[in-house]
Amino acid sequence: MNDLHTEEDVRGFLRLCLDPGRGVERAPLQLTKVMPQALRDAVEQYVPYLAELREAAELQEGRMARQRYADELAAFIHGDEAGPARLA
Repeated sequence: MNDLHTEEDVRGFLRLCLDPGRGVERAPLQLTKVMPQALRDAVEQYVPYLAELREAAELQEGRMARQRYADELAAFIHGDEAGPARLA
């Protein structure tokens, strides 16, 4: 994970995490459960509000909060517009 110098590096690595090949695919929700702190930090550097969503998901421990965080992480990974305005 030392090669995560740019936003596109982070996105590319996360895309590989979701679809590493060999018929293996992961859902963003699965990724949020196993993502190491260093990778979270890299993501949150580019999308700071994801930290708020992650913290809310951890505090609420509700499926809806975790899914919202996963959906916004997926938006970031795929280069879609992510952020509070998208949810309004």
